[in-house]
Amino acid sequence: MIENLLIKDFKCFDRISLDFSNLTLLSGVNAGGKSSIIQALLLLSQNITTNGLSTLNGHLISIGEFSDARNFVTNAREFTIEVAKNEERVAYQFKEENDNCTVEKIKSNDKLEEFFNYTKHSFNYLSASRIGVKDIYNKNLDQIDKYGIFGEYSIAFLDKNKPKPLNNGLIKDKNSKTLIAQVNYWLKDILNTEIVTEDIIGTDRVKAKYSYNDSRKIRPSNIGSGISYIISILVICLSANKDDLIIIENPEIHLHPKAQSKLTDFFVFIANYGIQLIIESHSDHIFNGIRKNVKIKEIDKENTSIYFFNIINSLSKPIKIQLNKHGQVENHQKGLFDQFDDDLNELLGL
Repeated sequence: MIENLLIKDFKCFDRISLDFSNLTLLSGVNAGGKSSIIQALLLLSQNITTNGLSTLNGHLISIGEFSDARNFVTNAREFTIEVAKNEERVAYQFKEENDNCTVEKIKSNDKLEEFFNYTKHSFNYLSASRIGVKDIYNKNLDQIDKYGIFGEYSIAFLDKNKPKPLNNGLIKDKNSKTLIAQVNYWLKDILNTEIVTEDIIGTDRVKAKYSYNDSRKIRPSNIGSGISYIISILVICLSANKDDLIIIENPEIHLHPKAQSKLTDFFVFIANYGIQLIIESHSDHIFNGIRKNVKIKEIDKENTSIYFFNIINSLSKPIKIQLNKHGQVENHQKGLFDQFDDDLNELLGL
């Protein structure tokens, strides 16, 4: 797991330092800097994976030109991204030179660099633009990106690895230790649905069908969109190893509030196993789901980190939200999932 991210002069940040836990939630206003945190980690991984050849544009992320990446408020001519784990540190510095962007490694650690090498599969990312409803899914033929940053290979991965037994710490369905059994346990718990997959022999594709409420098997296009969006989350998390890092953008897409709350219970289960999650979300149900799990002692508050991002004088200023042992917020910020209360007060004339 990584413990800290230090950013200097990247995008909307002048200098910030974030501490990460087993389960970290990034929340806040639109264009407040949440995605820039994820982009910083992806940019670091991309340059480690390609040994500095991608610079700003590549497989994981495409930022554009140096002017798109630098902090324009400070008129920066360079920016730095640094990650830390225990005493291990890796830092890359990006500079503008002759209308180009160059990159230099200024702090090095072999173990941490191997961790962030995307081909090693210890670090995975699932975009908010992930794949939705399809009847047929492509297999992954290059094996560089295990699941696809859009989750496009997650169904094929599930089909190939469905008989694989999982470690005991990831087992909820005691009747079977297989990947498919555990995926279906959570899929049924969250959305009352189960999945079956089938290799289309002689092709590079697989197909999936779902059953809802123990009914007959039906095609993905004839069932709710949220099911297709959540399946890649379940597959990636349940296939991970201890100390792996998974970044997930907007896991709440197309999910009912109750399903969002139950999905948060799943995240807590995964985080408690020792898989590190960084979640970017606008969902108050995920935020309150974390608080609930702290209150009922499903997860220690020390194993959670919640950051609220806001823009002040054109710079992003993330604030760490403090929870007590009862899941109560001790330093509430205006705009921190309080719109329901604001609207209710207006309806009541308060």
